[in-house]
Amino acid sequence: MATIYKESQPQSVKWESSMHCAVYVHDLKQWQRGRISRIVSETTAEVILYDSGAEKTMDISCLRKLEENMKIIRTLAIECSLADIRPTGGSTQWTATVCECLSYYLTGAQVKIIIQVCNQNVVACALPVKILCKDETGQLIDISEHLIKKGLAFRKRRTDKADVPYSVSKEHLKVHLEQEDTQVDGCNSRTACARNSTAPEENITVSESEQKLCKTYKSLLYSGMGEVYKTPVIPEAKIFQAVVSCVGHDGTIYIIPKSFETELNKLMTEIQSNFKCLGLLEPYCWKKGEACVVRGSDTVWYRGKVVELGGSTLQVQYIDHGCIERIPQCHLYPTTLYTGIPPFCIPCQLYKTVPIGNFWQQDAVDCLQELLKNEEVEIHVQVVYICLDPSKNLTKQSATAGDANCDSESLDEALKWCNKSVESLPFLTHFQTEMPCLVEYQDGLWYRAKLLSIEEFDPIRILVQFVDYGSFSVVPTSRLRHIPYHLLKYPVQAVRALLAGFKPALYDRNVKRIPYCPEWSVEALWAMMECTEGKQLSASILALSPEVTISLYEDDKNLIHMKLIEMGLADLDE
Repeated sequence: MATIYKESQPQSVKWESSMHCAVYVHDLKQWQRGRISRIVSETTAEVILYDSGAEKTMDISCLRKLEENMKIIRTLAIECSLADIRPTGGSTQWTATVCECLSYYLTGAQVKIIIQVCNQNVVACALPVKILCKDETGQLIDISEHLIKKGLAFRKRRTDKADVPYSVSKEHLKVHLEQEDTQVDGCNSRTACARNSTAPEENITVSESEQKLCKTYKSLLYSGMGEVYKTPVIPEAKIFQAVVSCVGHDGTIYIIPKSFETELNKLMTEIQSNFKCLGLLEPYCWKKGEACVVRGSDTVWYRGKVVELGGSTLQVQYIDHGCIERIPQCHLYPTTLYTGIPPFCIPCQLYKTVPIGNFWQQDAVDCLQELLKNEEVEIHVQVVYICLDPSKNLTKQSATAGDANCDSESLDEALKWCNKSVESLPFLTHFQTEMPCLVEYQDGLWYRAKLLSIEEFDPIRILVQFVDYGSFSVVPTSRLRHIPYHLLKYPVQAVRALLAGFKPALYDRNVKRIPYCPEWSVEALWAMMECTEGKQLSASILALSPEVTISLYEDDKNLIHMKLIEMGLADLDE
């Protein structure tokens, strides 16, 4: 790679997610293979270096197109997971504390691996292993047992064994266990097989009959990991006829243009003719956003994608129809179909229509469903009207046309407009507590904020709070501008609230404390940030006065503070 790319210059390429690339890693002064996982901005992208497993945010000037002969070489990193342990607090996600602990002991270390699979022909998509490494004293430790002793992990229950990821061939991973006593870095894998053999009901085996159940055409199917569907095609006409296939819980209206119906019917016929499968019978490690083929309640196969994980059923969206259903895993198959054909369903939103409270209530969604589902409507692009069939005895709903103005804009639209013309806004020269303003954040964009205090005088640096997020920052005056008057009419999006139901754990002088709130430990603060920051949670309001007091819940309806209590960082407050 050094020979090929050493003298190369930045390329004018429209980088997209899932594209393979060559990446120059500055700190290693080395070219590596990678795959783009996410486009962060016009100049940066998140890249997975699949020969080391590292994930980095890179400037696109460090990316080059990957030569075709480089793509055929197998990946050199193997994804592994620690067997027999699970996260604390009932979560399926590992905390930052656990990840930091693992990084401390394992990054750059020479370790011994014991593969926890008896079957010589199949392993999980993330290879289940035990890892032995040296601690600070030079003693060999089992890292899984070490995490359990530190209270950072729980031992898996026997029932957890059923949730083993989908099995794939060892040849695919290039991991060969030729005999039962194969050595892996000096460790004998017989230990793992002997232990697992005491619980044969927990082993995952795939019989020959099961392996033959799914016969698909190679010319039709592709690996779901490396392919993505194109975006839906919007008809060129500004006004066209369409059928509303469904209305989402977030108010999104999914339409199928009438001009697409023939092609859609043709695609559905080809899928039924060519896709011969009984569904996936082995356990599989599904990922959110992963492409699949789904067998609907009408026994018809559809193209789909996973939108939410959870238990034995998954929330799956039919990409050609828009609707979302909870589907048993046995009715799904992880693959893509006809990736050259974009989805036929187009998601739409009503123009200049914002739900009360910025959240679509169920009765509003039900009303849209009743009015629109399976109805033929007329779509006007840019200014969108929805015109119902006049033969239906229903109240007609439409979004009225007109010039865009501040009163009908959303806050996001208004901020986008301000960011485009921010240079025309004057800098702040007068500073007063609680004064509203625009502040430039680390991402280079400007957001609504208020002044709190002057933190430094030479040069002047101001403590501000971003009113729509709740976060604080100390910034120079060069990052403060006057806020346009029309931005003040929008309510603040972040509300300060007290969490009820828990209190600080018993005081321990040996534990590092938060300086401004010494009853709480720093570890408790980080744990709470890990549980809440950037996540969509639900809350129940317990009191509005003297301060807003709430209970905070995760998606699974568990109280968020129970994690801190299980970690010994807080106590229940009855």
